[in-house]
Amino acid sequence: MPTPAPPPVQLPVRKREIFGWAMFDFANSSYTTTIITVAFALYFRQILVGGPKGDWLWGVAMAISNILVLLSAPLVGAIADGSGLKKRFLAVAWIACVLSTAALYFAIPGRLALAMALFIVSNLAYALGEPLVAAFLPEISTPKNVGRISGLGWGLGYFGGLGCLLLIRPLMAGGFVEERISELRWIGPLTAAFFFVAALPTFFFLRERAPRRPSGEAGAGLLHMAADGARRLAATFRELAHFRELARYLIVYFVYACGLMTVIAFAAIYAESTIGFSGDELIVLFLVLQIASAAGALIGGPLQDRIGSRGALRWILLLWVLVCIGSGLAQTKGAFWIAALGAGAGIGALMATSRGIVSLLSPTAKSGELFGFWGLATRAAYALGPLIFGSISAATGSQRIAVWVTSGFFVLGWLGLAKVDLEAGRRAAESWHGGEPAG
Repeated sequence: MPTPAPPPVQLPVRKREIFGWAMFDFANSSYTTTIITVAFALYFRQILVGGPKGDWLWGVAMAISNILVLLSAPLVGAIADGSGLKKRFLAVAWIACVLSTAALYFAIPGRLALAMALFIVSNLAYALGEPLVAAFLPEISTPKNVGRISGLGWGLGYFGGLGCLLLIRPLMAGGFVEERISELRWIGPLTAAFFFVAALPTFFFLRERAPRRPSGEAGAGLLHMAADGARRLAATFRELAHFRELARYLIVYFVYACGLMTVIAFAAIYAESTIGFSGDELIVLFLVLQIASAAGALIGGPLQDRIGSRGALRWILLLWVLVCIGSGLAQTKGAFWIAALGAGAGIGALMATSRGIVSLLSPTAKSGELFGFWGLATRAAYALGPLIFGSISAATGSQRIAVWVTSGFFVLGWLGLAKVDLEAGRRAAESWHGGEPAG
């Protein structure tokens, strides 16, 4: 039997380290905002492809990248934990995303395959970085402040997305037409530059607390680390009895995340198609939602610390049920604005609280691996939720019905939470040291 790894060295956590950790959320939100949600998505669909086929190929590129994440995230997390090199793996994911995003400059009509390949690589790298940076949260927080610290990261993240959107907005001013390709192709490089510069504090200030293990020592090859990571991953499946509450929570998280990812994927489409928002109104809506989401994260985190994770999560899920019902009933733009502001606050609060719960249920020495499963659940929800929404909308001819059905994900999550004993899960995380519960 392998010798259990010693508990991580408890170095004091400085404020600048928390700031550096939160800045990665600030930095990587530039990618989700400008590449996935707003600018490059429109450039891809309207200029690189055009017509309904653009929507389909964009969906294909999203699906391929998410499948690759599903296959790789837990293993990458296990390798990072097994080697004690989470920060180094995070740096690789960061640089890979920055370089492939900058290379989107070469995505012009006639180079569709190149554009799809670069997007797939960049989205994969971005998605692998998410759980890796989240895996530092158990190291820099305590059960008393985890919500506040997680919320700080998510809140800064929305401001990062807002800042990058403002940076590239002049490129979008003339619309997405072929005559403006020379300006629009700079969306990728500017986003990459923002991501690169904004993430530097993370690597200057954030410290690696996990002990360096033999698989991470100088001279250990990547294949050796991968084999060690695979063994750790297999061991985790054998240890599910010890982490049963985390496993139960991730199932509940997957259910309500299906609803959340559906809203993220279809909010703009719903606002335009069903409510009648114009292009300019959608930009204003998105800018305001970024601020609302930041407020939700900054409020939701402390709420979690104050009333407990279960209580905070139940209130947030109830808010989401009301948002879905209100969005489906809204007949005017004013009424939809009210529901949209609730959704904005709900996005930030729900993600900050969810990440905080995973942190509470994850031992520091295994956090990269377990946050990899969190990333897996997130990406699986991103694949399933929007598919269900689209299928219902197509079958019924009504996006309103699809929105009302989406509320069911949040109801099921609220009910499923009763099956998760968060306190027992926290005790299990605290008692785990290198594969053996503490005696």
